[in-house]
Amino acid sequence: MLDFLQEWLIPIRWVHVIAGSLWIGEVVVINFILIPVLSKYEGENRKLFLTSIFPKIFTLASVLSATAVITGLIQVLTITNGNLDILTENRWGISILIGGSLAIILTLFHFFMENRLAKKIGIGVTQSDDEALAEVHLKLKIVPRVGLGVITLIFFLMMFAVRGI
Repeated sequence: MLDFLQEWLIPIRWVHVIAGSLWIGEVVVINFILIPVLSKYEGENRKLFLTSIFPKIFTLASVLSATAVITGLIQVLTITNGNLDILTENRWGISILIGGSLAIILTLFHFFMENRLAKKIGIGVTQSDDEALAEVHLKLKIVPRVGLGVITLIFFLMMFAVRGI
């Protein structure tokens, strides 16, 4: 199986890099464009903005994060020939191990938070109260900022692993 993947390693790497780059770009757009715009709306307009924009954003983030993590895992397994002990032997491996672990945690966090936030803003429900919308708005001010910090760290760890500093 690993021999088969070896032949596909370059296209898998390209998909990984593109998905990771788009993922960090999406988080930047959320932090610097969508959240500030959301802050200008209140009440029904805020709900309309949240329910029309954020389901698409959450879905895109799910696809990009899962793609980046899965293709990253494929690369690690292929490059190490399944011997993951190599990841603790040098700075390359440690960077991959830390960055990959953070990416998996961030992806899992995203998958669980997405459903909870969607329910709170009333996606699939006819009504949600202003208090729930305010709570989601507060979380959307904090969580993407933390996510941006984590994904930026992941990005730099992966750049270090590929080229060194």
